[in-house]
Amino acid sequence: MDTFLAFGAGLSFLLAISEFIRKGKGPKNIGFFFLALSIVQFHLYLELSDQLKEQLWFAEIHIPFLFFTGPLAYLYFRRLGGLPVKTLTLVHFVPGFVAFLLLLPFVLSDPNSKLEYVSIFPPRNIYFQFLFGLLVLGTISNLVYPLLLIGKIRKWKTFVQKEEAKAFSPFLALFYASIFVILLFVIAQIFFMPLFTVAAACLTLIVCCVFLSASTSPSLIVSFEKTAKEAGYNETRLQGLDVDSVIQKMEELMRDKKLYLDEDLTLPLLSKELKIKPHQLSEILNDKMRIGFREYITGYRLEEASKLLRDEPQRSVLAVIYAAGFKSKSAFHKLFQEKYGCSPGEYRLSFTKKS
Repeated sequence: MDTFLAFGAGLSFLLAISEFIRKGKGPKNIGFFFLALSIVQFHLYLELSDQLKEQLWFAEIHIPFLFFTGPLAYLYFRRLGGLPVKTLTLVHFVPGFVAFLLLLPFVLSDPNSKLEYVSIFPPRNIYFQFLFGLLVLGTISNLVYPLLLIGKIRKWKTFVQKEEAKAFSPFLALFYASIFVILLFVIAQIFFMPLFTVAAACLTLIVCCVFLSASTSPSLIVSFEKTAKEAGYNETRLQGLDVDSVIQKMEELMRDKKLYLDEDLTLPLLSKELKIKPHQLSEILNDKMRIGFREYITGYRLEEASKLLRDEPQRSVLAVIYAAGFKSKSAFHKLFQEKYGCSPGEYRLSFTKKS
């Protein structure tokens, strides 16, 4: 197990180096993320292999880096999605720098004090107790950023087609796995230390999976970036709109005014009724309601036709077709057959027999 943990730390460090030397002018924050992660993993290796007592200079040096990993990963995926990073200002990195300053007295302390800290659990010294609390807080803080990313990706999924949304699945799995591992660390630190080894092994396993995925399927990142940017663009086009209110208003227009009965109804005309732009209505229909304009209107027209066939037996099928807003007889028969599984005449006859 110790070898596996050391391998994980080395792998994270190599991933960091590969990002730093990779050609391109893009941000290197993911390289700093893997560097911070490698330091955390190496500390875990020393601690669990009982070598930390021999390498006291490295004791607890990983605490500030715990506060950096979450913001760095979050910043990376926001950039991939083409999102502005103004919301992720330096304030997100302040806890890491503060943790470094708070750790300085420990770093500068004598070896005997450090040995006492790493040997006795729970710590008895007030400052040591404070350091342990800082360690737990750093671990818990990493829960925030995967949760934020999951929320963002789940929102993005509503702005792209179902097939395109599959590009997000591997990353959602990664973030859920990360949350699981972080929770394991928190439980181990506070309640059940034997679980610490399991958590460390799971973290190494995640790093290995990331490496293998990046090596065998380099298109994963490209697909994520492309789909995220498309979703972000679609989301921006609807900013400032209360989408739910627009949908409710549109359904009211269909139910009360029966706009679908107008055979010349078009998307621009309906958008004008809703007092929004045509492209905004198109985005709402396609990305939020998962339906095209024609399909949406046709659904109402078919329901109207079925109602007329049931309630007005004296009206001819042809009259029903035009009364429901259809222009083409052949198109109506095809669509009606697809929805109800029978012809309009058979549909009417089935209700006549029942009555």
